[in-house]
Amino acid sequence: MKSLLILQNEIMEYRKPVYNGLAEHYDVTVFHSGLPSVTVKDTYYEVIAPYKRIGPFFIQPHSSLRERLDRSDVVIAMFDLRWPSYLLPLLRDQRPKYILWGQRYSRNSLANAVRDRLINMADRLLMYGDEEVEQMITRGVDPHKFVLAPNTIHVANHADYSDAPKSSLLFVGRLQTRKRVDLLIETFAHLLGRIGEGVRLDIVGDGEMQNDLKQLAAKHHLLHKVVFHGRIDDPEILARIFSQAYAYVSPSPVGLGVLHSLAYGVPVITLRNVRHGPEFHNLVDGKNAIICEDMDEIEKAMEKVCTDQTFSTELGRNAYQRYVGERTLVKMLEGFRKAIDE
Repeated sequence: MKSLLILQNEIMEYRKPVYNGLAEHYDVTVFHSGLPSVTVKDTYYEVIAPYKRIGPFFIQPHSSLRERLDRSDVVIAMFDLRWPSYLLPLLRDQRPKYILWGQRYSRNSLANAVRDRLINMADRLLMYGDEEVEQMITRGVDPHKFVLAPNTIHVANHADYSDAPKSSLLFVGRLQTRKRVDLLIETFAHLLGRIGEGVRLDIVGDGEMQNDLKQLAAKHHLLHKVVFHGRIDDPEILARIFSQAYAYVSPSPVGLGVLHSLAYGVPVITLRNVRHGPEFHNLVDGKNAIICEDMDEIEKAMEKVCTDQTFSTELGRNAYQRYVGERTLVKMLEGFRKAIDE
C-alpha cells in the first residue's frame, strides 16, 4: 500500500471524508498545524506541527516535515504560497512524487509567475475545475500535469427536495459584513405583499453581524418572518431547512455552500460580478441557478421562484442532478486516485 502524505494548514470537518476515502486505498497521514481531528471513526493518521507567523507567511520546523517526506511515496501539498514549507521540497533532487492541490491566480503578477514555476516543477496539479486551464497553458504551464478533482462536500443524506412543499428563502453562512446579509434582509422587506404571506427568510449561521442583522429585521418589522437559526451542524436539521427553501440566496461570493444547496435540490440565486470561489462554476443561469447583475435582479429572482412553482421546481431538479451526477465525493476521489497512481 502506498504511503500518502497530505500537507494542509488545518483539518476542516468537511475534508475528513476525503481523507478517510483515500485511506481505503493508501496509508494516509495528514500533516498540519491545526487542532487535533482524528476520532475512533477515522482511518487516516495526523501529525500536528507548530508554526511561526512571519509577515504573511506560516513557517513550520523543517526537520519534522522532512522526516515525513522521506518516508512517503506520494505527497499532496496544499498550493498556498503563504505556506512555503510545503512548496520548498519541490527544489529537492530526491523527493517523492509531488502533487499540488488547488490553483487560482491572483492579481499579483509576481505571485502568479511563482505559481507557474512551481506547477511545472510538480508532478501533478489537482484542480477543482477547468476554468483557468486555457490561461495556464497560455502562460506556459504543461497541460499534462492537470488532473481534475471537482471540489465538493460529502452530504450523506443528500436528496432531491425540489418537489417538497416550500415556505422560505434561505441563506447559510457566516454572518460577516462581507456576506452582505443586510442587503438580503432589505431586499426581502421589499417583497412583502408580492410573495406568499407565509414565506419567511431563514438565516443559518453565526458571526459578529448577528445582533446588527436582528436589529435590521426589527426595524422592518420582520422578526416574525426572518428566522435566525444560528449555526447548525446536524445534517438532519439542515436537510429539513433546505427542503423548505425555494432557493439559497447569496448577495456575496459563494463557495462550498453551493454544493450543499445542490445536494438538496435547491437552486441558487447570486450575483455574477463578485469574486466567487471555484464552486460558482457549478451554476448555470436559468438551469440550476439565477445569476444576477445587481440587487434589483436578485429581488426579481426571489419573487420569481416564490411565485412560479414550476420554474423553481425545475431549477431544483437540475441542481440535484448536478450534484449526484458530477459532484459527489466519489467523483472527487477519482481525481485524487488518478493523480496518485498514474
